[in-house]
Amino acid sequence: ALFPIEIIHPKIICALGTFAVQTLLDTKDTIGKLRGKFFKYQDTKFLATYHPAYLLRNPGDKKKVWSDIQKVRDFLQE
Repeated sequence: ALFPIEIIHPKIICALGTFAVQTLLDTKDTIGKLRGKFFKYQDTKFLATYHPAYLLRNPGDKKKVWSDIQKVRDFLQE
C-alpha cells in the first residue's frame, strides 16, 4: 500500500517524473503525454511534470516545467 495522502491533506501534489506519475495513476502512459495536466489521487489534485534529472539532460524543457509550476501556483491562489 502507498502512503495514505489523507493523513497530510495536501492541497495539491506536484508529481515529478515518469515513475511518480505512473505509480499514482497506475498507468504506463509516458510523462510527455501526462505532464501539464491535473489528475486526482485519493481525492487530492495533482499535476504531473518532468523530473529535475530529466531537465539536466534536456534543459530546453525547463520552460514546460515553469509553465506547470505556474499552474500549481494559480491553483493555490484560487
